[in-house]
Amino acid sequence: MKTFLITMLFLTVFTNCSTNNAFSHFDINENQAKSEDSLQSAKIFNKEKSEGIISAIYLNSVLPHEYNDKEYFYVYLYVKNNSKSIDFFLNGEKAQEIQTLASQNRFSNLTSFKGDWQKYYLLVFDKQDKEILTLQVKISQSASRKMVFQKED
Repeated sequence: MKTFLITMLFLTVFTNCSTNNAFSHFDINENQAKSEDSLQSAKIFNKEKSEGIISAIYLNSVLPHEYNDKEYFYVYLYVKNNSKSIDFFLNGEKAQEIQTLASQNRFSNLTSFKGDWQKYYLLVFDKQDKEILTLQVKISQSASRKMVFQKED
């Protein structure tokens, strides 16, 4: 009986402590939740060799009141060889504007990942009529990767 009471005491204490865990202090705002839903990451390949990693957020779906006149993407990119040229295309059309951003920028709050060794970009494309958006990055015409985003109304 004594063992039973001690066991019940420990179970009661540990059960009360379990309500506070790592997730009870984890809180993200609505824009961060939308950006996590929109975020896509992929490796960029040259044949079978990895040349880098790209991550992209379709800003029109995350911040529709600010970004709705054209197609906007926030991209962070790691490329093994920084001297190679980088081009971005949306549904086969070249980016209308590419803004290079600092590692801490106005979109940094949308993602939990920040690194000074990556390149950060705001990409602007002409408005697309298609519901499916295919974002492509090309590195020196030899390595490339496509990511498909669903446009939301």
